[in-house]
This record gives sequence, structure tokens and C-alpha cells, in this order.
Amino acid sequence: MVFTNIHLDIFQEMINIGVGRAANLLNSLSGKHVSLSVPSIKLFDYKNLINELESISKSDNLSCVLLIFSGEISGSSCLIFPTEQASKLVLAFTGIQTDDLDFDEIQAETLSEIGNIVLNSLVGSIANNFGISLNYSIPLYVTGNLNQVLSSEISSNQNGLILYARTHFKIESLDIEGDFLFLCKLESVPFIIQ
Repeated sequence: MVFTNIHLDIFQEMINIGVGRAANLLNSLSGKHVSLSVPSIKLFDYKNLINELESISKSDNLSCVLLIFSGEISGSSCLIFPTEQASKLVLAFTGIQTDDLDFDEIQAETLSEIGNIVLNSLVGSIANNFGISLNYSIPLYVTGNLNQVLSSEISSNQNGLILYARTHFKIESLDIEGDFLFLCKLESVPFIIQ
């Protein structure tokens, strides 16, 4: 069984539905106008994903929120931001400045909550469209370079299916970019294609 452009278009539509839900939730939580967009998605194997992320990420300092899921399909999803962009996102939601003594802790909590909303909306949209139920872990917040944020659960899916989407957050006058990854374990791929 082969993953085709038609499958990719269907995933794009599912993700667009999830993005709309996530934006509505973030709007109501923040009281600010939040728009999210995912212009396109791509399919990668692990090695090509690393090459793509290295080519676009000019930062060795990244912030990542990871959500592991299991059920009829299993894998993980994550949002990755350069830490500078992550700090802008936290500032937009909280108004707290980076020189605040507790900023690192506040950033971890805020990004975990934002990531939880976005990732649950995106993965939930996929699950709803498949008509399946999934179990989710508590979101995990990780910082470091690309290898560090992609370690453990993400790199363990090296033989699976990896959907990559560049995500744009627009919050009032801020334009913040992050990366959304949806990684399915190899044994889930036939179910997804079917």
C-alpha cells in the first residue's frame, strides 16, 4: 500500500479542521484574535525530516511540546518553536516579560497548555475523521537543540509515517512560526492508508 497525494490532501483537510478548532479555543482563552494556518503538509521519512528541519531552523535553542497517543493508531505529535518565537507566544498570552524571574517556568506551563490545545485539536480531528478513539499522554515540554527535542519518543518512530506541517500563529500583530509533526508508528500506517 502506498501513501499518495490524495491521502496527503485528505490529511491536509483534517488538519485544517483541527486548526480551526484550536484557533477558536485559543481565541476564547486569550481574549485576543488568534489565527492559525497550515499552508501545506509534507510526508517525510525520519532522515529527510531532520534535513528539512535543519534547513529551516536557524536556532539551536528550541522549545517543543510533545503529545503521545495510542489506540487504533499510535505515535506522537509535537509542536516545535525556536525559543525566541516561543517566548513571543508566551508574552502574547500572558503579558509577562522574559526578564521576569519565573519566566522559564511560566513559559513551560503556557506552552504546554497551548501545545495541549493545538495538538489535541489536530490529532483529535484526525481521530474523529477516522472514527476512532485515542488515549493521550500528558503533554511533555522539552527544550534544547534539534536532536534533543527529537530524542526519545519521536526518534523511536524512525520507521513510521511522519507528516510535517509548518504552522503559522498570528496573534494580533505578531507572526509566529512553529512546526507541527504527526508521527505514526509503522504498524499504524496500513490502517491510515486504508
